[in-house]
Amino acid sequence: MYLYRILLTVLLTFWISNIQAQDKGVVRFFVEVDNGYFEIEINDTLLLKRYKDTLPAGVYEAKVWSPGYVLKRFTFEVLPGQTTEKHIEMAKNNDFIQYELDYSKYRNQFHKHLTIPASITLASALSTGVFMVNAYSSKKKINSDLLLYNKSPYTLEIDDLKNNVATNNKKYNRQRIGFYINSGLTLALLGGTIWSYSKFKKTYKEPTYSKKSPFEDKYSLNINPLGCSFAIHL
Repeated sequence: MYLYRILLTVLLTFWISNIQAQDKGVVRFFVEVDNGYFEIEINDTLLLKRYKDTLPAGVYEAKVWSPGYVLKRFTFEVLPGQTTEKHIEMAKNNDFIQYELDYSKYRNQFHKHLTIPASITLASALSTGVFMVNAYSSKKKINSDLLLYNKSPYTLEIDDLKNNVATNNKKYNRQRIGFYINSGLTLALLGGTIWSYSKFKKTYKEPTYSKKSPFEDKYSLNINPLGCSFAIHL
């Protein structure tokens, strides 16, 4: 008798679930947006952020929104036990189009006033470093040859060392002059970069565009370790 009741309960549950399943259908949304994100409000009560869901059979009115696109209204019908596909073409918001143009101009000015001057300054600083390293190397060779010169008892070796010292000394003087010139140029470029960026900050303001969802104030989802809650603000 006990097993009979269990079996009867299972069959009733399966039968009810089957009836409920027959009264529902699947809907798939294909929303044509570049950013891949959208929100769909159905009958002003259900908010979806996915492309697929199971709904009771019937006709629905919906609104779809995506950042940078115009809110679009549409209707669709869910058929029992079937999958409905809804293709939705979206139009870009004119304000967003203008924002993209303004932001592109802003980035161009940013590169012009900071990226390019900073790159030139960095290249000059690296060149200064190369002059400094080479001059240091030449100076070490000169000191080494002078040490050998003072210790060498051979005339021919002394002549060679004198020539080496003279050659390296000329090279060292050229490298030192290059270091001083490049150092001054680097400082001038650094000052110019700072001035250029300061002028950019005063002249240009980064354009903004609000990507706030029109459904944000109507719905809120609260997730915590104990579970989640979904609130609708009327």
